[in-house]
Amino acid sequence: MTQLPYPTNVSLGLIAGFLIPALASADSLRPLSTDRPDTTESPHTVDCGHFQIEMEVANLQRDGGNSASNFAEINAKIGLARNTDLQFVLPAFTHEESGSEGFGDMELRLKQNLWGNDDGPTALALMPFIKLPTASGDLGNGEVEGGLIVPFGFEGPAGWSCAVMAEIDLELDEDGSGYHPVLLSSVTTSHALSEQTAAFFELVGIFNTDSASETEAYFNTGCTWAPFDTFQFDGGIRIGLTDASTDVTPFLGMSVKL
Repeated sequence: MTQLPYPTNVSLGLIAGFLIPALASADSLRPLSTDRPDTTESPHTVDCGHFQIEMEVANLQRDGGNSASNFAEINAKIGLARNTDLQFVLPAFTHEESGSEGFGDMELRLKQNLWGNDDGPTALALMPFIKLPTASGDLGNGEVEGGLIVPFGFEGPAGWSCAVMAEIDLELDEDGSGYHPVLLSSVTTSHALSEQTAAFFELVGIFNTDSASETEAYFNTGCTWAPFDTFQFDGGIRIGLTDASTDVTPFLGMSVKL
Protein backbone atom coordinates (compact mmCIF):
# COMPACT_ATOMS: atom_id res chain seq x y z
CA MET A 1 0.00 0.00 0.00
CA THR A 2 1.31 3.45 -0.91
CA GLN A 3 2.10 5.57 2.13
CA LEU A 4 1.28 9.27 1.99
CA PRO A 5 4.25 11.59 2.59
CA TYR A 6 4.54 13.10 6.05
CA PRO A 7 3.36 16.62 5.03
CA THR A 8 0.22 15.15 3.44
CA ASN A 9 -0.61 13.27 6.64
CA VAL A 10 -0.16 16.52 8.56
CA SER A 11 -2.50 18.29 6.13
CA LEU A 12 -5.23 15.69 6.53
CA GLY A 13 -4.86 15.75 10.30
CA LEU A 14 -5.16 19.51 10.44
CA ILE A 15 -8.25 19.48 8.23
CA ALA A 16 -9.95 16.95 10.50
CA GLY A 17 -8.78 18.69 13.68
CA PHE A 18 -10.03 22.13 12.71
CA LEU A 19 -13.25 21.23 10.89
CA ILE A 20 -15.30 20.37 13.97
CA PRO A 21 -14.56 23.60 15.91
CA ALA A 22 -15.26 25.58 12.76
CA LEU A 23 -18.88 24.40 12.79
CA ALA A 24 -19.55 26.42 15.95
CA SER A 25 -21.71 29.55 15.68
CA ALA A 26 -19.96 32.44 13.93
CA ASP A 27 -22.69 35.05 14.48
CA SER A 28 -20.35 37.40 16.35
CA LEU A 29 -17.46 37.10 13.86
CA ARG A 30 -16.74 39.02 10.71
CA PRO A 31 -17.24 37.04 7.49
CA LEU A 32 -14.35 34.73 6.64
CA SER A 33 -11.80 36.72 4.59
CA THR A 34 -8.65 34.92 3.46
CA ASP A 35 -5.29 35.78 1.88
CA ARG A 36 -5.70 32.80 -0.44
CA PRO A 37 -6.29 31.33 -2.98
CA ASP A 38 -5.28 34.33 -5.10
CA THR A 39 -1.99 36.21 -4.77
CA THR A 40 -3.76 39.44 -3.76
CA GLU A 41 -3.98 39.62 0.04
CA SER A 42 -7.15 40.53 1.90
CA PRO A 43 -7.27 43.96 3.61
CA HIS A 44 -9.35 42.43 6.45
CA THR A 45 -7.88 41.04 9.70
CA VAL A 46 -8.81 38.10 11.91
CA ASP A 47 -11.18 38.92 14.77
CA CYS A 48 -9.44 39.80 18.03
CA GLY A 49 -8.71 36.71 20.10
CA HIS A 50 -9.49 34.28 17.26
CA PHE A 51 -7.28 32.10 15.09
CA GLN A 52 -7.36 31.46 11.36
CA ILE A 53 -5.50 28.72 9.52
CA GLU A 54 -5.00 28.93 5.76
CA MET A 55 -3.26 26.06 4.01
CA GLU A 56 -2.03 25.31 0.51
CA VAL A 57 -2.62 21.59 0.90
CA ALA A 58 -0.71 20.76 -2.29
CA ASN A 59 0.44 22.22 -5.57
CA LEU A 60 2.38 20.94 -8.57
CA GLN A 61 4.70 23.34 -10.39
CA ARG A 62 5.67 22.57 -13.98
CA ASP A 63 8.22 24.73 -15.77
CA GLY A 64 9.55 23.45 -19.08
CA GLY A 65 10.82 19.94 -18.41
CA ASN A 66 11.11 20.47 -14.66
CA SER A 67 8.54 19.89 -11.94
CA ALA A 68 8.24 20.32 -8.18
CA SER A 69 5.60 19.24 -5.66
CA ASN A 70 4.78 21.35 -2.59
CA PHE A 71 2.76 20.25 0.43
CA ALA A 72 1.21 21.88 3.50
CA GLU A 73 2.27 25.53 3.40
CA ILE A 74 0.40 27.10 6.33
CA ASN A 75 -0.47 30.69 7.16
CA ALA A 76 -1.39 30.66 10.86
CA LYS A 77 -3.02 33.92 12.05
CA ILE A 78 -4.06 35.30 15.42
CA GLY A 79 -6.14 38.42 15.97
CA LEU A 80 -4.20 40.72 18.32
CA ALA A 81 -6.62 43.66 18.30
CA ARG A 82 -9.78 44.75 16.50
CA ASN A 83 -7.82 45.80 13.40
CA THR A 84 -4.52 43.90 13.81
CA ASP A 85 -3.42 40.31 13.31
CA LEU A 86 -0.10 38.47 13.45
CA GLN A 87 0.72 35.82 10.86
CA PHE A 88 3.20 32.95 10.79
CA VAL A 89 3.73 31.59 7.28
CA LEU A 90 5.15 28.12 7.84
CA PRO A 91 6.99 26.79 4.78
CA ALA A 92 5.80 24.03 2.52
CA PHE A 93 7.61 20.74 2.09
CA THR A 94 9.04 20.78 -1.44
CA HIS A 95 10.16 17.84 -3.56
CA GLU A 96 11.87 18.72 -6.84
CA GLU A 97 12.26 16.39 -9.78
CA SER A 98 16.03 16.80 -9.48
CA GLY A 99 15.88 15.10 -6.06
CA SER A 100 16.19 18.19 -3.85
CA GLU A 101 13.64 18.30 -1.06
CA GLY A 102 12.97 19.92 2.29
CA PHE A 103 11.19 22.87 3.87
CA GLY A 104 11.37 26.49 2.71
CA ASP A 105 11.74 29.85 4.44
CA MET A 106 9.42 31.03 7.22
CA GLU A 107 7.74 34.45 7.19
CA LEU A 108 6.43 36.65 10.01
CA ARG A 109 3.78 39.18 8.95
CA LEU A 110 1.76 41.85 10.76
CA LYS A 111 -1.45 43.10 9.14
CA GLN A 112 -2.90 46.47 10.20
CA ASN A 113 -6.26 47.40 8.73
CA LEU A 114 -6.61 51.18 8.24
CA TRP A 115 -10.31 51.30 7.34
CA GLY A 116 -13.22 49.16 6.18
CA ASN A 117 -12.49 46.16 8.40
CA ASP A 118 -16.11 45.70 9.51
CA ASP A 119 -18.14 47.31 6.69
CA GLY A 120 -18.04 49.85 3.91
CA PRO A 121 -17.42 49.76 0.15
CA THR A 122 -13.62 49.92 0.49
CA ALA A 123 -10.91 48.57 2.80
CA LEU A 124 -7.17 49.20 3.07
CA ALA A 125 -4.38 47.53 5.06
CA LEU A 126 -0.61 47.65 5.55
CA MET A 127 1.30 44.41 6.03
CA PRO A 128 5.06 44.51 6.72
CA PHE A 129 6.79 41.13 6.74
CA ILE A 130 10.17 39.52 7.29
CA LYS A 131 11.50 36.30 5.79
CA LEU A 132 13.67 34.08 7.99
CA PRO A 133 16.30 31.81 6.34
CA THR A 134 14.95 28.44 7.49
CA ALA A 135 15.03 26.69 4.08
CA SER A 136 16.74 23.36 3.59
CA GLY A 137 19.79 23.10 1.33
CA ASP A 138 19.45 24.98 -1.96
CA LEU A 139 15.73 25.74 -1.52
CA GLY A 140 16.60 29.21 -0.15
CA ASN A 141 19.38 31.80 -0.26
CA GLY A 142 20.15 31.73 3.48
CA GLU A 143 19.48 35.45 3.95
CA VAL A 144 17.00 37.55 5.92
CA GLU A 145 14.72 39.50 3.56
CA GLY A 146 11.49 41.45 3.95
CA GLY A 147 9.07 43.93 2.52
CA LEU A 148 5.72 45.69 2.69
CA ILE A 149 2.35 44.62 1.25
CA VAL A 150 -0.52 47.09 0.68
CA PRO A 151 -3.89 45.48 -0.24
CA PHE A 152 -6.94 47.57 -1.17
CA GLY A 153 -10.40 46.04 -1.60
CA PHE A 154 -13.51 47.61 -3.09
CA GLU A 155 -17.00 46.70 -4.29
CA GLY A 156 -17.35 46.40 -8.05
CA PRO A 157 -20.47 46.58 -10.20
CA ALA A 158 -23.06 43.82 -10.57
CA GLY A 159 -22.01 41.96 -7.42
CA TRP A 160 -18.30 41.67 -8.28
CA SER A 161 -15.78 41.97 -5.42
CA CYS A 162 -12.47 43.53 -6.47
CA ALA A 163 -9.04 44.16 -4.98
CA VAL A 164 -5.65 45.49 -6.02
CA MET A 165 -2.33 45.06 -4.26
CA ALA A 166 1.11 46.64 -4.34
CA GLU A 167 4.12 44.95 -2.74
CA ILE A 168 7.77 45.87 -2.46
CA ASP A 169 10.36 43.32 -1.32
CA LEU A 170 14.06 43.72 -0.59
CA GLU A 171 15.90 40.68 -1.94
CA LEU A 172 19.56 39.71 -2.07
CA ASP A 173 21.41 40.57 -5.28
CA GLU A 174 22.31 37.70 -7.58
CA ASP A 175 26.02 38.26 -6.82
CA GLY A 176 25.43 38.70 -3.08
CA SER A 177 26.79 42.24 -3.04
CA GLY A 178 23.68 43.89 -1.61
CA TYR A 179 19.90 44.11 -1.84
CA HIS A 180 17.54 45.28 -4.58
CA PRO A 181 13.79 45.97 -4.69
CA VAL A 182 11.31 43.55 -6.24
CA LEU A 183 7.93 45.05 -7.10
CA LEU A 184 4.73 43.02 -7.28
CA SER A 185 1.35 44.29 -8.40
CA SER A 186 -1.90 42.40 -8.76
CA VAL A 187 -5.57 42.86 -9.50
CA THR A 188 -8.27 40.32 -8.71
CA THR A 189 -12.03 40.03 -8.96
CA SER A 190 -14.49 37.42 -7.77
CA HIS A 191 -18.19 36.71 -8.05
CA ALA A 192 -20.54 34.32 -6.29
CA LEU A 193 -21.75 31.36 -8.34
CA SER A 194 -24.11 30.19 -5.60
CA GLU A 195 -24.65 30.77 -1.90
CA GLN A 196 -21.56 28.68 -1.07
CA THR A 197 -19.34 28.92 -4.16
CA ALA A 198 -17.48 31.69 -5.98
CA ALA A 199 -15.01 32.06 -8.85
CA PHE A 200 -12.01 34.41 -9.03
CA PHE A 201 -9.81 35.78 -11.82
CA GLU A 202 -6.47 37.49 -11.25
CA LEU A 203 -3.50 39.07 -13.04
CA VAL A 204 -0.11 39.34 -11.30
CA GLY A 205 3.11 41.05 -12.37
CA ILE A 206 6.50 40.67 -10.65
CA PHE A 207 9.19 43.19 -11.62
CA ASN A 208 12.68 42.35 -10.38
CA THR A 209 15.10 45.30 -10.57
CA ASP A 210 18.15 43.01 -10.54
CA SER A 211 19.65 43.33 -14.01
CA ALA A 212 19.92 39.56 -14.37
CA SER A 213 16.19 38.97 -13.78
CA GLU A 214 13.22 39.11 -16.13
CA THR A 215 9.61 40.12 -15.51
CA GLU A 216 7.16 37.43 -14.43
CA ALA A 217 3.42 37.60 -15.13
CA TYR A 218 0.61 35.21 -14.22
CA PHE A 219 -3.08 34.65 -14.86
CA ASN A 220 -4.66 32.89 -11.91
CA THR A 221 -8.17 31.50 -11.65
CA GLY A 222 -10.14 29.07 -9.52
CA CYS A 223 -13.13 28.50 -7.27
CA THR A 224 -13.95 28.51 -3.57
CA TRP A 225 -16.53 26.42 -1.74
CA ALA A 226 -17.59 27.43 1.77
CA PRO A 227 -19.89 24.75 3.25
CA PHE A 228 -19.85 26.66 6.56
CA ASP A 229 -19.38 30.32 7.48
CA THR A 230 -15.97 29.63 9.02
CA PHE A 231 -14.62 26.97 6.64
CA GLN A 232 -13.60 27.15 2.98
CA PHE A 233 -12.03 24.88 0.37
CA ASP A 234 -10.38 26.24 -2.76
CA GLY A 235 -8.77 25.00 -5.93
CA GLY A 236 -7.43 26.51 -9.11
CA ILE A 237 -4.51 27.05 -11.43
CA ARG A 238 -1.74 29.63 -11.91
CA ILE A 239 -0.62 30.10 -15.52
CA GLY A 240 2.67 31.78 -16.47
CA LEU A 241 2.44 34.45 -19.19
CA THR A 242 6.17 35.17 -19.77
CA ASP A 243 9.26 33.05 -20.35
CA ALA A 244 10.54 33.83 -16.84
CA SER A 245 7.30 32.64 -15.22
CA THR A 246 6.60 29.12 -13.96
CA ASP A 247 4.51 27.55 -16.74
CA VAL A 248 1.61 26.13 -14.75
CA THR A 249 0.75 25.44 -11.10
CA PRO A 250 -2.52 23.66 -10.19
CA PHE A 251 -3.30 23.86 -6.44
CA LEU A 252 -5.71 22.83 -3.67
CA GLY A 253 -6.21 24.62 -0.36
CA MET A 254 -8.42 25.23 2.64
CA SER A 255 -9.04 27.88 5.32
CA VAL A 256 -10.74 27.83 8.72
CA LYS A 257 -11.47 30.40 11.42
CA LEU A 258 -11.56 29.30 15.06
